[in-house]
Amino acid sequence: MSDRYDSVEFGTIAYQTAGLGCPDSIARVAYYGYNAYPHVVFNGDQLIVGTGPDTSDGSVYDPIVRRMLDDATPMKLTIVSYDFDVDPHVTVEIELENYIADITDTYLRVAVVEDSLSFYGSTYDHVLRDMLADTPLTIRLAGQTQQVTLPITMDAWNPANTWIAAFVQRDSDWHIYQTITTHPVPDYSFRYYALGERMVVDSGTHSFDDFALFNTGLNADTIDITLDQGELPPGWSAHFTDGVDNFTSTSVSLTPGERSEYNVVIDAASTGNGTVTVTFHSQSGQASDRQLTYTVITADTQVLLVDDDGPYEYEIEYFAPAIEAAGYSYAIWDRNLAGVSVRILQNFDAVVWNCGSAFPTVDADDRVALSAYLNRGGKLFLSGQDIGRDMNDEGGDAIDWYHNYLHADYVSDDTNDYILTGEDFDPIGDGLFITIARGDGADNQDDPSDIDPHDAFASIVFRYDASRNGAIKADTGYYRVVYFAFGYEAINNVTDRTVIMHRILDWLIDDINRVGEVPGPLYVTQNVPNPFNPETAIRFSVGQKSKVRLEIFDVAGRLVHSVSEQLYPAGTHTFVWNGHDSDGKALASGTYFYRVHTDDHSETRKMVMLK
Repeated sequence: MSDRYDSVEFGTIAYQTAGLGCPDSIARVAYYGYNAYPHVVFNGDQLIVGTGPDTSDGSVYDPIVRRMLDDATPMKLTIVSYDFDVDPHVTVEIELENYIADITDTYLRVAVVEDSLSFYGSTYDHVLRDMLADTPLTIRLAGQTQQVTLPITMDAWNPANTWIAAFVQRDSDWHIYQTITTHPVPDYSFRYYALGERMVVDSGTHSFDDFALFNTGLNADTIDITLDQGELPPGWSAHFTDGVDNFTSTSVSLTPGERSEYNVVIDAASTGNGTVTVTFHSQSGQASDRQLTYTVITADTQVLLVDDDGPYEYEIEYFAPAIEAAGYSYAIWDRNLAGVSVRILQNFDAVVWNCGSAFPTVDADDRVALSAYLNRGGKLFLSGQDIGRDMNDEGGDAIDWYHNYLHADYVSDDTNDYILTGEDFDPIGDGLFITIARGDGADNQDDPSDIDPHDAFASIVFRYDASRNGAIKADTGYYRVVYFAFGYEAINNVTDRTVIMHRILDWLIDDINRVGEVPGPLYVTQNVPNPFNPETAIRFSVGQKSKVRLEIFDVAGRLVHSVSEQLYPAGTHTFVWNGHDSDGKALASGTYFYRVHTDDHSETRKMVMLK
């Protein structure tokens, strides 16, 4: 990572539990409370357990790091002095730039770290040698400072390879407010932060909160700031402003420590979604370009496609073309840039969530937002091969959410099976035979999972074989969920991806649920679940107030159950059948047909009862 970020932007500490480890390293690992190795913690509160073959150079974590580069912090840290020889010590000053409401569990922590350590023929950098005594934060008001001097007890460390990292951390959630090290400050370096949300659902003219650019190098520098409008729809426009002048490009000269502030404005002149990118370029040529993106999505967009797969672009390559081919409008929400809330989600008819395997997807905050969205009648398609394994390992609220909202039971990881068959009579899987390897798909499935329906709301969509399942759907009568325990992006041809996305969105969104938009005088959906045991929901819609009669027949055509004709208002209605005949007697397993009548129309569909 050091080849992509300078010492002001990014630093690491390795907590070793064996070999080069020390008691303080072991204590730091215990502090985070995880036993799986290796694990990586970004900013104290973004934790990833395990690693994969694509993480060796750290590039897979770039989206996490870049997202954190623009975080605003309420404090500034300065290492006033330090010494490893005559008077081993370090003095750190904390200066508050904004008010902190609660400092009861917030501490200055100082780590002594060594590089170039040899162990069994390998060389290790960033190895923790000692954690100095924690110092509680005692200041909370803007403008206040706190200076701390701590002694260092040198051991058999090489002073030339030893350095210090100081950071302020909040114990309640492990969050690190700010960090500074004794690494040399680059001649040219800049940082930036962005306040407020940078992805919003809005219409008309939207003014985002401020962003600030500041010089963190040793020398004065001139930074070019440009605004790329290439991803705005026709008729939309954007600029950034310092409160006096409006720009699409400008240059600002900054002395060391100096900053400049602006904010972005987007005019959403029509339905759609648009993104602008602000690029910072140092004229010195010695600092890497950095970017901020801002997005406006209008509220009449049908599908929100959540990009939660880290650095990959599967949402663009595989998901978006299929959604568009299905005839639905969509917008992409980059989870690397911002979390989603129910306030955002509730604007959309359906949410398609693309999960990755190298990142902690659908975290606690996501689950809170998705729970509230589904509780309000939302529609969700969630795809990812390690979701069940990760939530099962996490346990607690995570596995409860998996059971209660995805309506799934996690059975096992890595089926080592890449061919699935659609479930007969299922509105999504029926008649399909798919492969999730090779072809023109992502070919990225190392661990497709085996899952089962958790309750009567859920039913199977795709199977690996007679005893193992790869996808389910759930209809509670209020919200709907489709869950693939493998990556949708791995389906190995565009035809199958398109057909499946079309069926998923048709089933999820189901326009007949919208009063006043019922397609025709009568519409009957496939019963859910199907096959079923012990009961199933039969849904129908009428375009206007109508008399409706429901009849159920066995495979021989005999009438086994009927619901007397009743008058129903326009809209969607549900009848739950428990597998009994009109006399209340339980019927045998088998194929049945249900027919819904109005005065002028009727529709018949097949269902299967399994006991």
